[in-house]
Amino acid sequence: MVVILPKPIKRGGTVGIVALSGPLDAEVVFKGEAQLQKLGYNVVIAPSCFESRGYLAGSSDRARAQDLMIMFSDDEIDAILCMRGGYGCNRIVPYLKKFDFSKYPKPFIGYSDITYMHLYLNQKHQLMTFHGPMIRDLLTENEATTQTFLNCVSGDYAYEMLEIPYYQTDLEAACGQVVGGNLSIICSTLGTPYEIDTKGKVLFIEEINEPVYVIDRLITQLKYSGKIDDAVGIMMGDFNVYDKVATHKLLKKMFRGYKKPIAYDIPSGHCMPNYTIPLGATAQLNPSAQSICFY
Repeated sequence: MVVILPKPIKRGGTVGIVALSGPLDAEVVFKGEAQLQKLGYNVVIAPSCFESRGYLAGSSDRARAQDLMIMFSDDEIDAILCMRGGYGCNRIVPYLKKFDFSKYPKPFIGYSDITYMHLYLNQKHQLMTFHGPMIRDLLTENEATTQTFLNCVSGDYAYEMLEIPYYQTDLEAACGQVVGGNLSIICSTLGTPYEIDTKGKVLFIEEINEPVYVIDRLITQLKYSGKIDDAVGIMMGDFNVYDKVATHKLLKKMFRGYKKPIAYDIPSGHCMPNYTIPLGATAQLNPSAQSICFY
């Protein structure tokens, strides 16, 4: 698949904030605006960021979709940052079908529930997107989180992660386009027109606060659907769970016997630091060097 690279945003450019999933207090949104301005950007906030219906942001699914299309098609907007995750991204996809996102390649950043939109933009429109920090993450002012975000949106998405643990370090390196995001959201695409395609790719998964049996169920679903076998390698982020020992034990057992690079504890997702990962870029997983290179 030929990947369409986003046009880099420069300092002084304009970031559009969109609400595609759950709501967020207006006070936090304004703090996020101030933080982006501190980083050197102008900011435009979509109307849905200040509206909500229960667990969903915006006045309607259509309104959230409309905000996204406006931000992409507006020549004055240089990058699009998702306000937060939660739930709701999958509900707006039907309203996007007639819009050609590939005409407007801009940095699009978010994670968690935003995984659904990453897969839609990556697979349906061949756009490179960025699995990276949202408002609350940027407000931490964590250096690595902020720097990888700034590097990627400015076009410098090629970098190397070092000291990454692998289940087996005696395997040869593997390369493939990076695809994925939140494990629960990935599994929710199975059996839909937006199902994740891992054939010949590096699968990235991360999760938050799920008990061991739920992680077992989700990984098993990926196995039964052939998504694990199809991938050339696996990257697992910090699952941010209460029982890390039990979770690590489970994951190691579930991936036992796979003769492909499987990296874990990658600092991306529901963790801090939250490194930005370029989805659609090529990743080289090198177990012997305990590194991951994106290019």
